[in-house]
Amino acid sequence: MRILDSLFDRTVSGLTKAMDLSWKRNETIAANVANAETPQYRALDLNFGAELEKAFQTTQPGGLRRTDSQHLDLSSKDESHLTVDHSGATKADGNNVDIDMQMASLAQNGSDYANAAQLIRRQIGLVRTAIRDGR
Repeated sequence: MRILDSLFDRTVSGLTKAMDLSWKRNETIAANVANAETPQYRALDLNFGAELEKAFQTTQPGGLRRTDSQHLDLSSKDESHLTVDHSGATKADGNNVDIDMQMASLAQNGSDYANAAQLIRRQIGLVRTAIRDGR
């Protein structure tokens, strides 16, 4: 990854880290779906705000700021960790996995992953164009 860091700013390495963390979140969501009928199972989510902030950290003071209510909350200073998702209603058997919510989370997470991959492709395309046009 050192070569990429020398060609790009922290964007590509940060996006790569975001893709890795999205992959981990995907595994967590898949585990929730797999345990949708398991008594007493509580849905989990992966909190990775601090790890993502660290990946995009620049030398500029202040780091990342939340400028929109739909942006990720990066106020947590812990590394990535699993948290209990209390958003679903608890069923009689104690399970709170809502399949519809999990599938929506899975779709959003997949979209986030694809967007990060597309941004990386564009960055690499810009370098490729600069190399070709520089001859």
